[in-house]
Amino acid sequence: MKNLLQKILDGLTYKDLAGQRQPRAYTVITGIILLLLFMVAGVALLNRILVMRKVQETPKAVVVTVQAPSPTPIHQAVQAEPVGCPTDAEKWSLVSVYDSLNYDLIQPGCVYQGLERTIAWALAVREGYSRAEATQELGFTEMPMRHLDQVTIPAKANGLAAIPVSFIPPNPDFTEWRLNSNGEAAVTYALRGCFRTSTVVGNQVQVWGGEYPIICMVVEDAENTHIVYSLDGHIFTAPATPMRSFLLFGYVSDGNWAWLGTQDDPKLEITDPQANARERQTIATLYKSKPWDAMWLQNSYHLWMKTLPENWQTMTDKNEQQAILKGLSADPNKAKP
Repeated sequence: MKNLLQKILDGLTYKDLAGQRQPRAYTVITGIILLLLFMVAGVALLNRILVMRKVQETPKAVVVTVQAPSPTPIHQAVQAEPVGCPTDAEKWSLVSVYDSLNYDLIQPGCVYQGLERTIAWALAVREGYSRAEATQELGFTEMPMRHLDQVTIPAKANGLAAIPVSFIPPNPDFTEWRLNSNGEAAVTYALRGCFRTSTVVGNQVQVWGGEYPIICMVVEDAENTHIVYSLDGHIFTAPATPMRSFLLFGYVSDGNWAWLGTQDDPKLEITDPQANARERQTIATLYKSKPWDAMWLQNSYHLWMKTLPENWQTMTDKNEQQAILKGLSADPNKAKP
């Protein structure tokens, strides 16, 4: 055995002039190849672990279609749900996200397509489309908004809170642009989570959200420095402070969502747009979403910001402002721009 080991050692190494053993060239090359193979195998194993973890965290339904060998099928598969996204909110699942106790993620994700269409309407009316134009362009039969005084939302310690909300003027011909100093659209929306408007107590379901089984909270980051208003030929430009507001959207039915209003409080001034954008992106990503802005509106719905009135920067005549307010005052709900 000792002689065998000696022969193996002599095959892998040799003695230099000083009597020290040195590895032979092919030994070094073989060692490098083995090291590379171990590294590749390690990376492949790590990648598989990460993929399996992701699959376990976000399960997805797998649909298998079986082609019958004969034109006349012998067995016909029975589907639990019709093809397409489920429109019954009772069939949706709400999944907790990070440390949020009240606002969850809806699954399946296709549910958000209806919400995004209403978000697109809200963006369009901030980019110079009248309420009527935005409604028509996005295929609504009526404006996707409601005139509510308050909305009940979850509060701390499993409680509920009825919060006051306001809404934009519903005048179908009223238009507005929310602009930065360069005259560009400056409003971005982002998802903040959703919740059911009912609670199971014992063996009973207590509904406290009215006709909206699920409500989602969305932040509106209006980083504009100017607002241009237009109605009945009157134009007025007002200065603005960049603000963050919190909007509520309720699920109606058949994939349709309605803007229920904007919370009166809180409204937060945006002092650091870069930090604000990072936080907005991070939270939206946690909810498997992304911020919705002017570029998204263009790419998803092919709606570009309407052309601004000429010399909009100089339209600061208070008489024009009063004329617009007078036109809006005809609204029985007394909404304010």
